[in-house]
Amino acid sequence: MNYFYKISEAIKYIDAHLNDTLSVRVIAEQFAFSPYYFHRLFTSVVGKSMIAYIRDRKIAYACKMLYETDRKVLDIALDLGFDSAQGFSRTFKSITGMSPTEYRNRKIAPCIVPANELVKRFTNRLKGGILMNPNMIKKDQMILAGVSGSGNETAEIWKHFMNLYKEVPPAGKITDDSYEVRIYDNATERESVFVGCEVNSHCNSSCGGYEIFHIPSSAYASFDVYVNEGYESENHAMEEWLASNEKGYVRNLLEGKPYCIEHYDARFDDSNEESIVEIWLPVKI
Repeated sequence: MNYFYKISEAIKYIDAHLNDTLSVRVIAEQFAFSPYYFHRLFTSVVGKSMIAYIRDRKIAYACKMLYETDRKVLDIALDLGFDSAQGFSRTFKSITGMSPTEYRNRKIAPCIVPANELVKRFTNRLKGGILMNPNMIKKDQMILAGVSGSGNETAEIWKHFMNLYKEVPPAGKITDDSYEVRIYDNATERESVFVGCEVNSHCNSSCGGYEIFHIPSSAYASFDVYVNEGYESENHAMEEWLASNEKGYVRNLLEGKPYCIEHYDARFDDSNEESIVEIWLPVKI
């Protein structure tokens, strides 16, 4: 998988250039990505922003130098790209809880995980085609215009929506993104599906034959799914994350029923093997 490979290479690149001025833009350019998209992908895989990762990695190597050498704090700071000993000390203390001098005096041996080992750990976060580090997002109430049906007729529902969309795009359409909402009825063990696009509040049930579906505001765990790797692991992977997430998030329900949302934006292209779909799992915060 090319995208994931590039994140792995970025992790190695950062280690090899810790004494350089590193930024999201500089690193993204090395791997031919837009800074925004590459940063989002990096955060999803690694579990923290690229800036936070670079900062933490610099401080880890600073700890190593403080322990193994008698170099001046200022020299270590400058080597790692900090502008001053004061700025370095503030960052160092915010992460370790002590000043560089105190750390050295305590003779604490740091444990730095090699970049290759980190790559292996982050690779293990990919379960099937789904990345196990979701972004936490919040969405206000959404209004969708589309069509619905049984979960076992999803392909037909999509075809119906796309044909309708080509003939008469819904009035009040907000973006070109599309959504698939899957709702589970545990009592009947049946699944229903709604496929549509987001519209404004002026669109109603008379909008060109579209059904209108309201999704209440919610927080979501947004998982990136690599379509080419298959969807077979998505439900199990999300349930695993929900059961073990450190924040204790629990599933949010829609009228008492579990649901999830598939978000198809510009990253989705069914002719591209690196195509990505977002799956939003609603959670209570």
